[in-house]
Amino acid sequence: MITIEVSDESDKNWNSRLLESGFGTIYQTKEMKVNFENHKFNPKFLKFINEQGDVVGQLLHYETSRFDKGIKSKILSTIYKKLLCKWSYGPIVFDPNYSNEIYQKLGNYLIENKYTVLGTEHPFSPSGISSLKEKFNLKKWSTFLIDLNNSTDSLYKNIDKHNGRKNIERSIKRGVTVEEINETSLIDYHLLLSGMLKNEKRESALIEFEELLSWWKLFKPLGYSGFLAKKDNIAIGGLLFSFFNKHIIEGLVARSEIDYEKKFYSQDLIKWKIIEWGVKNKMNYYNLAGFNPYPESEKEKGIFNYKKKWGGKKTDYWIIRK
Repeated sequence: MITIEVSDESDKNWNSRLLESGFGTIYQTKEMKVNFENHKFNPKFLKFINEQGDVVGQLLHYETSRFDKGIKSKILSTIYKKLLCKWSYGPIVFDPNYSNEIYQKLGNYLIENKYTVLGTEHPFSPSGISSLKEKFNLKKWSTFLIDLNNSTDSLYKNIDKHNGRKNIERSIKRGVTVEEINETSLIDYHLLLSGMLKNEKRESALIEFEELLSWWKLFKPLGYSGFLAKKDNIAIGGLLFSFFNKHIIEGLVARSEIDYEKKFYSQDLIKWKIIEWGVKNKMNYYNLAGFNPYPESEKEKGIFNYKKKWGGKKTDYWIIRK
């Protein structure tokens, strides 16, 4: 039998256990508490403890209202007091022998607190998902993982020749260059991202530069960076990524209209530069982030095909809802 311990604060070994496990991501680090609180979310640190007092698993999640912000949200939240419980890349299972018990204990905790649930597993974590099948809605999700322990030559050959390698070569021939983002050039990335979101009528997703800079400063020491693509010294594309635990995970894509119109293929070149960077810096994997393995729209089919062309290994995990 295992017990669960819930706290508003992490213990001193929270991050070190993540690093030792090999499954840690920035989304499960104790520093995420600052980000959650900045958004008025309520973070919770869960530890799963066995009979000997050893921590065999852990999870960071946050509580928030199920409704959007504003006056209407406050009214609805007062009437419907059920909170949303949300997390990414967890729970982290340190001892696979306790996997089923950890998931069972997590399920009981979520039900007892009457949460609306939205959580995603880590694709490497040994899953005890069968413990949740009866009382939760489970959706299979997938990612492609590029093994960066291989040489750059072999990784380049794994990329689709016509839809991948040719785009990289076209981008280079058309004069696109790529550089690593620093605190000074982060503003160029932010301008690209804001312009793209406005053009796509996604103003609700806009973030202030101060918020992005705060995120950058918080996670840079743990493993966070990005690349910026330029044409004639003008930024045309960008991509942020984390690399905590030597596991690269993509962040927000930013792309200019001119990149689309002139077919500069900045994102293809950026991805290749991340792969080169990952090999050089002895990273283990490049996680191309999630996609629906059973595409339900043309957009989802496009996302699947774009990620597939990089030659990574398809790896499944689960989205947990209630």
